Amino acid sequence: MKIKCRLIVYGAFTALLLSTISLAAQQNDGLPYQQISYDSLLYKARTIIDSARCQVLITVDEKGQPHAREMSPFPPENDWIIWLGTSRVSRKTNQIQHNPNVVVYYYDTRGMSYVSVSGKARLVDDPDKKAKYWKDGWKIFYPDRDKNYILIEVIPERLEICSFKYKLFWDPITAIPHSVDFITKKAE
Repeated sequence: MKIKCRLIVYGAFTALLLSTISLAAQQNDGLPYQQISYDSLLYKARTIIDSARCQVLITVDEKGQPHAREMSPFPPENDWIIWLGTSRVSRKTNQIQHNPNVVVYYYDTRGMSYVSVSGKARLVDDPDKKAKYWKDGWKIFYPDRDKNYILIEVIPERLEICSFKYKLFWDPITAIPHSVDFITKKAE
């Protein structure tokens, strides 16, 4: 599954890049860049997340190296907090304890669209939250939910979105994709 997701991401990125080059070549003035509101960006981001088949958590190890792995995050809450479940003894829990900076990345292959949410992660061992954020199919991985299972809570700071489906491209001058700053509550 991890290799398949990686191949999908690499293939999709290549397709996105080639499509972008083709589109730019067809338009003498470069890629179309449109201004879009904060609420509209969040709505489109949520739609992309709901369609994403590839969902990845990226952490940073003690040497500053990023590590990506396919995960199954719960849908973002209304305030965009993202919850993920994992093993207490996983590498990612150790990495989050040493460096809380993470990215949750979603890629929708059909819409050639991605959303990345960067923020601060923390480990949560609350029994009520663990019961709320649980999937019955996980019993095989966590036979004793109280002892083996822990939550990762990601408090969002910034969201970036790029989508061929919604014609949301990066700024042709700065190469910065559309984004939302959750701290200032502004779309960029």
